[in-house]
Amino acid sequence: MHSNAQIVLNIVCFQLLWWACVLSPLYGFGLAVFALCLLFAIVHLQCIEGWSQALPLLLTALVGCLFDQLGYVIGMVDFNQHHQWVSYIPLWMVALWLAFACTLNISLRWLASRLQLAFLLGAVFGPLAYWGAAKLGAIVLPEQMLSLVWLSLGWGLLLPLMLRIRAIYLNCGSQ
Repeated sequence: MHSNAQIVLNIVCFQLLWWACVLSPLYGFGLAVFALCLLFAIVHLQCIEGWSQALPLLLTALVGCLFDQLGYVIGMVDFNQHHQWVSYIPLWMVALWLAFACTLNISLRWLASRLQLAFLLGAVFGPLAYWGAAKLGAIVLPEQMLSLVWLSLGWGLLLPLMLRIRAIYLNCGSQ
């Protein structure tokens, strides 16, 4: 079990990284925030979760990246300061998913046994994060209402899935 201090630190670090990632395209710091989030994940694994959680952490980050990649390809999400010839989500978004994956077994662990609540919270707060990023100029929601519905359904499914993936690997590692 993690201490209250670790949980609060996890929340604060993620929030700071969210802001850094979302503001990075405006200033051209995509590579820098990727390096920062990678460093955060390494320190997180070394000091908090342990290296046995590296694969599930990367797997959950990949699931998130694939969701955003699909949203990008089908036109539900677009990225400002992103070259039109680039057919992948920007590096800062990959970094953000890596940072988010670090919250699943720490500050969001309490949701792992409450998957219906995780669906509801994902469906509400996932799209709010994208809407906030759009208001800050990092992303564009081309068909705003349709994009928000897409994000709501996606996040409603993604959050429980990612929590389940992490819980399975966590239980395998403890046996």
